[in-house]
Amino acid sequence: MAEKSIPIHSVLMPAYYKDFHCIMGACQDNCCDDGWRIEFSKKDYLNIKRTPKSGEMEELMRQGMRRLREKEHDGMYAEFHVTEAGRCAFHTPEGLCRLQLECGEETLPKVCRIYPRREVYTPAALEYSLSPSCEGVLALLWDLTDGVDFVEDPLPPQKHRNALTKTGAEARFAAVRELWIDALQARGLPLAQRLILLGLLTQQLQDLDWDDEAALDRWLATGAALVQDPTALSDQLTRMQGNRKMFLSNNLQLLMKQFNTLGPDIPGELLAVITGKRNLEEVDPDRVTINAGRYQELEGKLEELLGHSEHFFENLLVTIAFFLALPALNAPEELWKGYVNLCNLYGFYRFAAVCAMDKEVSRERLFHVLVHVSRSLIHNPTQRSRLRDELFQNDSATLAHMAILTGG
Repeated sequence: MAEKSIPIHSVLMPAYYKDFHCIMGACQDNCCDDGWRIEFSKKDYLNIKRTPKSGEMEELMRQGMRRLREKEHDGMYAEFHVTEAGRCAFHTPEGLCRLQLECGEETLPKVCRIYPRREVYTPAALEYSLSPSCEGVLALLWDLTDGVDFVEDPLPPQKHRNALTKTGAEARFAAVRELWIDALQARGLPLAQRLILLGLLTQQLQDLDWDDEAALDRWLATGAALVQDPTALSDQLTRMQGNRKMFLSNNLQLLMKQFNTLGPDIPGELLAVITGKRNLEEVDPDRVTINAGRYQELEGKLEELLGHSEHFFENLLVTIAFFLALPALNAPEELWKGYVNLCNLYGFYRFAAVCAMDKEVSRERLFHVLVHVSRSLIHNPTQRSRLRDELFQNDSATLAHMAILTGG
């Protein structure tokens, strides 16, 4: 298929998007106090420098903001100094921003103004999404017992764009992604089986001729019918059971590979639940004994906390898929990679959530751990891709293995 230009004249967002607000000092994992490098463009740098400010703020600016020494990269020109404790120099003990308090929100760099929001043009729309790396976003997902709805509004003419699509499937991105989300929200099935249903549909799409519009139409119609009534696949979905031992072993490996990116306390606490050891150096992944009984006990505690409902993790999955602009339809192999990525993320989120209950069974504890999982994976595409690609290298990127990752 030759490149096709699709006009983008609408904005699409989750219905809860406009309900988000920063909880500032009430946040237990404030993004200004988490060791992230806060880099920004030359335009943002000059805007901050030229804004009138007090002598005290000028002095703080000299200490707390610097131009990057390395050659400009990705439009980044300067950064805020982060202390050894991981705290932004402008962050007050009350969890507020000194720069915003004195100079106004418009003075902040774009990264500070928009996080955890994301804006991206897709072949469907200009999409506004929210990252699950923010406690305020997780709180919204917790309350959406009926699932995630989406709203579409006209886009102002000055923001109109044209999206270039390279495949027939990519030209159908809006319809394909809608089917993905419908599958994730098909509450007639357990969440793990919904992910397998999504995998079966994704395999079928991957095998089609993407330039055959009639075949794509048939796939969309068949997929929509299966999502509405999956009884035709019930036997196949039931047969693809998870494997608890392999699930725990796989996630132990993921935990060990992320040990230094999950925050100061979380990795050791999660590790101790299933190995009895808090230090990575003490764990031999080939010989360690996994405490499956303790994991099962904590799984029951998490289920009680969630009210024996899967809606929170369903909402989390939908949010991740939307935030990452899945499915990838630029090539068949990228489509399957995106699906594997989603399953791998869900498996580890679920694993970390269960282990988190060892220290304290509470919503706050759950959010604390999931925020750091998101910051380690959602905002670290290199790490996320590496973990996903290892599944392909180990011949573990099959649908059967996805059943283990999601159903353990």
